[in-house]
Amino acid sequence: TVQFNIINVVDVKNQNICTLEKVGSEWLVRSMNPVTSGRHKPPHAQETPTGLFVVQEHKSKMFYYEDGTKTYAGFAPYATRFTAGAYIHGVPVNNPNGSIIEYSENLGTIPKSHMCVRNASSHAQFVYKRSKDLASLVIVID
Repeated sequence: TVQFNIINVVDVKNQNICTLEKVGSEWLVRSMNPVTSGRHKPPHAQETPTGLFVVQEHKSKMFYYEDGTKTYAGFAPYATRFTAGAYIHGVPVNNPNGSIIEYSENLGTIPKSHMCVRNASSHAQFVYKRSKDLASLVIVID
């Protein structure tokens, strides 16, 4: 039997995330932070899917392409994949060799990403370290 002791709840309507941890029989709030979720802008950007997901993999740097090309545009740090191409990650760095950016003024405002859930990079690292593959959940609500 798999027990899920970490749940990341993403609220796309209010553009925030809450990380919960089960300790004994209680669920404790470990963090609450602003995010930016996916926007509807076909063909390259789409809304963050709602539902219940199991964390699938982690990438310390998730490299991404310029829209419509196979040319690397940059990377998103501390990426935790929860479905298809959707990740919880830090602020994108628009240079494959650039340095991590901590914060974006867009966090907590309106959907701006391609499908992912963008966080402050230190919070993405927090989620990355706490959420285990196939043993943590992501719930996306609207």
